[in-house]
Amino acid sequence: MTIAPASVAQELLDEAGLIRTAQALIRIPSVIDHSRPDGNELAAAEFVAALLDRWGIEYVRRDVAPGRPNIVADLPGRRPGPILVLEGHTDVVTAGDPAAWTYDPFSAEIVDGHLYGRGSVDMKGGLAAMLHAARAIQLAGCDFAGTLRLAVLADEEGLMLGAKAFVADGWLEGVNAAITCEPESDAICIAQKGAIRLRVRLVGRMAHGCMPAEAINPVTALGEVIVALRRLEQEIQSEHNTHPLLGRFHLTPTVALAGAREQGNVIPGAADLFIDIRTTPQHDHTAIHTRVRDAIASAVATVPGAQAVVETLDDRPGTETDPEDPAVQAVLSAHRRATGAPGILGGVPGTTDLTIFWAATRLPVVAYGPGTVTLAHQVDEHVAVADLIRYGRTYIDAVLEYFAMRERE
Repeated sequence: MTIAPASVAQELLDEAGLIRTAQALIRIPSVIDHSRPDGNELAAAEFVAALLDRWGIEYVRRDVAPGRPNIVADLPGRRPGPILVLEGHTDVVTAGDPAAWTYDPFSAEIVDGHLYGRGSVDMKGGLAAMLHAARAIQLAGCDFAGTLRLAVLADEEGLMLGAKAFVADGWLEGVNAAITCEPESDAICIAQKGAIRLRVRLVGRMAHGCMPAEAINPVTALGEVIVALRRLEQEIQSEHNTHPLLGRFHLTPTVALAGAREQGNVIPGAADLFIDIRTTPQHDHTAIHTRVRDAIASAVATVPGAQAVVETLDDRPGTETDPEDPAVQAVLSAHRRATGAPGILGGVPGTTDLTIFWAATRLPVVAYGPGTVTLAHQVDEHVAVADLIRYGRTYIDAVLEYFAMRERE
């Protein structure tokens, strides 16, 4: 039996089909909506499932919440070997005001060689490239030792319930590396910032605005907390060098809620402060939690009678992968072949599903996908059609190069 060389997979990449898939996914408005039990991702996941059905690729569907499916599919090689995960997600963020867009955010229009629409960059374009790369490898019957695992997950733009369920269901057992197809402006990202999200509930006593002595003002306590957290941010920044790929530690109050505009003469009984903390792999999250809670307690103590309740909404560690790892080297090699230029190693300023993978297993993880990262979540989000095709080809090369490198070890 003749085994097709890797170059055949490149010939079998359906470029037009890849673009059609990206357009079809964008036209499904899978905007994450926490007010809906299904999160609004169901139609996008079912589209992917139907595509795999047509291609004859077996998959497992698992609802991580009612109507919020993960889709996982394995493409085994001809011999046992390592497992490599390619990962993407089906949800997107809100488009905001559609009138602010040059083209309808869910029309998936192609204009001057660019595909417009919410999710074109983050990350339905990358998802389409990943799926069609896998299809080309399947059609070519390429000779490799190992398994390519496709992970199409829910809720990346939320609390990453899809990634957490993927871990809990055991899909990372025996996995050797993972690549997410998130947009990174052509950088091969081997580090990601960690994230801690907190809600601080400040409790006081309600009173008339003309009688502040009768109140315990949670708004005053909220202000003291913000000032204390600013000082703590500066302290922690001074204790560590700036990370070469990820920059500095940040502790940012993002939302403050108290009282009602219609009742400006009422001192409220409670206030809420939401905090977004971004760490690097240098930072111990347990220690960060302790210091933040101590700073909040000390600040609130300056307002007699006020109390604070701190709730952890999410906690994702920073990640860092050895640049010499085969997964990194395979992507660098494939990028160089596709572009004629050496790849640039970078870091992800936010977080991806890979932070959940890394926290559970410490496996090598790489973020590499089509699109300019700064266009994610913006009005008029768009990606070059040529880049989607290039990434489809690069994923083919990176996957096959990874398995070849591991077999030579």
